[in-house]
Amino acid sequence: MQTETRHIVVAGLGNTGSHLLPHLARMDRLARLTLADPDTYAPGNLAAQNIEGPDVGLPKAVAQAAKLRRINPGLEIVAMQDRVEDVPRGLLIGDLLVSCLDSRAARQNLNEIAWRLHTPWIDCGILGSQNLARVNIYGISDDAPCLECAWGHEDYLTVEQEYLCGAGSGSGYPSMASSALGALAASVMAIEISRLLQGDAAAPPAARQILVDAGHRSMRVTASRRNPWCRFDHRGWTIEPWRRRPDRTTVGEALSALGSIQVEGHRFVSAMVCPNCRHEEESLRLNRPLERCPACNRRMVSSGFGSLERLSPEVAKEHFHLTLAQIGLRVGDIVSSGNRHRRIVEA
Repeated sequence: MQTETRHIVVAGLGNTGSHLLPHLARMDRLARLTLADPDTYAPGNLAAQNIEGPDVGLPKAVAQAAKLRRINPGLEIVAMQDRVEDVPRGLLIGDLLVSCLDSRAARQNLNEIAWRLHTPWIDCGILGSQNLARVNIYGISDDAPCLECAWGHEDYLTVEQEYLCGAGSGSGYPSMASSALGALAASVMAIEISRLLQGDAAAPPAARQILVDAGHRSMRVTASRRNPWCRFDHRGWTIEPWRRRPDRTTVGEALSALGSIQVEGHRFVSAMVCPNCRHEEESLRLNRPLERCPACNRRMVSSGFGSLERLSPEVAKEHFHLTLAQIGLRVGDIVSSGNRHRRIVEA
């Protein structure tokens, strides 16, 4: 890991995430923090998360950004009210990805993002019923294992499902953990992050897991190796710059330059509907979660079952006049052209 960049992305600002951030703000090697969480703080969060009364009702990313600026005014902070898998991939490029997520599906997505971006990552979890805190450290190299290298068939069966129509979600399961257990996991994670920022074992050949059993006052450190039968392909991207702004480039211009368009992590749909007021929009666009209804500001979902992974000139010919921003692309989205090996960052 290069210390010159000093950019960390933190996904999930609940129990462990909220306790971790003050430690990060005090690290002198860190220059930039990107925060990603789609939720707002509720009154029930006061019992276990590192927040105060005035934070209730605020987006988690916004509330934590304000706290961090008070701790370290010189720290650059980017706060996003998004799931990390919905943030444009180019905005996640940095030195380290940190997962404080309670969903297996979300962790699986972050594992893929880390490998695609050649970025080491750290994952944590807590189990309140057994007073357990877990921290996993993953390097990115030819011999390094990923999250899924340790998964079996049963693990894949428990991955939460999300549907284009919004019928399901990637929500995880409540940890039922105390503030103290979350703070313990956050402290262990902060120590490991500090080591990585100093260049210590930035790309270990084996994944490490630190398991703290607070109930029995014990700690165990284990390592795992690359699984040759892993279902994940462990493939990284070679990203090329593309000097086109989404708000100034039309679909027709993009297709003329690229041949076809695929936005990593998303699919295209032909219509969106608001489940609250039933407002519909039939224009072609990305089925990007948290797309808001212009009538009532609620999240819109796909109105049908059809979707496209990739746009071709034949499919999009009626929409050539729209800008890329009008069909849902954002600055930093990673776009795959007709040649699937070419990756482009919208800059």
